[in-house]
Amino acid sequence: MAHAGAWPQPIDHLQIIVPYTLTRATEEYDAHGKTARRNRYIKNEWAPYFEYGLTGHTTLVGQLTFISDHTSWLGKPVVSRSLSEIKIGARFALGEWQETYFSLQPQIIRHGSPNQSDPFASRRGDIDGELAVTLGRHFKWLGLDGFTDNLLGLDIRPANRPSALRANLTLGVDFNPRTKLMLKSESYAAFSKGSAASQIQSNKLGLSLVRRMDKTVSFEVGGMASLSGRNTIKERSVRFALWYDF
Repeated sequence: MAHAGAWPQPIDHLQIIVPYTLTRATEEYDAHGKTARRNRYIKNEWAPYFEYGLTGHTTLVGQLTFISDHTSWLGKPVVSRSLSEIKIGARFALGEWQETYFSLQPQIIRHGSPNQSDPFASRRGDIDGELAVTLGRHFKWLGLDGFTDNLLGLDIRPANRPSALRANLTLGVDFNPRTKLMLKSESYAAFSKGSAASQIQSNKLGLSLVRRMDKTVSFEVGGMASLSGRNTIKERSVRFALWYDF
């Protein structure tokens, strides 16, 4: 089954994943990690992603993120729509060690969302960098094929904006050649020398099921929820995605 992650794509193979995510929040985490009520927040996100096998060791990667979010302020609805991010980069295979496949993945990120309320946030026109290491490993569990697919990254943000560390961890099991189940963990932490009010942390856990429909198309359905955080929303989301392989 097709899989985007730590391993390189075959030469001239194109994979496109088109996800839609609906996120809702009625609570938020304060600077000390405690929850409090907030105005209802709804976000619709479309984030088409591609991988293309350029050579046996180089995979081009890219993503566009479109966001439409809805909240209220002083009883009035507030709606924002934008091309939030454009990501472009490549994943370079480093090889295998101790049955784990390593790759290096640098990306450039151009931001498109206006954000006037947070002086530390990336704003429209800002260009950041991301340097990540990906690690992939196959295993057997109860006779089933399984895998781990992990990304450890550093977001490099100039202009006195705090850089951040991220860790996206995936544990997957192939129940048969057409069906896989994935347990996902996403963690993010911005670090700065400022007060607790400027620290941002987010930890989320989710589950996804991917079903191959035919040789080129797969369908994914899943969800994710916040476990803990600081200065961020406590969110719940559902995700639907189509995977295309050419």
